[in-house]
Amino acid sequence: MVVFPVREYTSYDEFVREWCAEALADEECSLTEARDRGLIDEQATQLRWQLLGELNPDELLLTIPKWLAEEKVGFTEGGTPTEFVGRIGDETEKAILFIDSAPAKPLMKRAHRIHTLETNLNEQNTDTPDVEQRAWLQDRLTE
Repeated sequence: MVVFPVREYTSYDEFVREWCAEALADEECSLTEARDRGLIDEQATQLRWQLLGELNPDELLLTIPKWLAEEKVGFTEGGTPTEFVGRIGDETEKAILFIDSAPAKPLMKRAHRIHTLETNLNEQNTDTPDVEQRAWLQDRLTE
């Protein structure tokens, strides 16, 4: 049986520290210093965070090392995905079957759109409600 460590994060900063741990260790700096020095791709990290928030409990984000993609495909530059969202369908002592998977990048864009629509809908609740705007936002979110 293959055992995957399940990680749950209580804050965005906790996620960033974990996700960027290698860069922080290589540079021997704090998260704040790494941000100040531009060592962290904050936009890409935030998109991943938003995607994780949209996953169902049985779905996971899987990142394969670039060396593995290069070995199997021959190269990774220019579009070979290394991050996927999917579910574990079957597992043995030596392998897992990753099913219903899709490259993560297009899903990150959708998750960001959902996050933006939800944020705007929540702001509609606190401000003077614009019924037409709220209906439009709700329709986009439903789509």
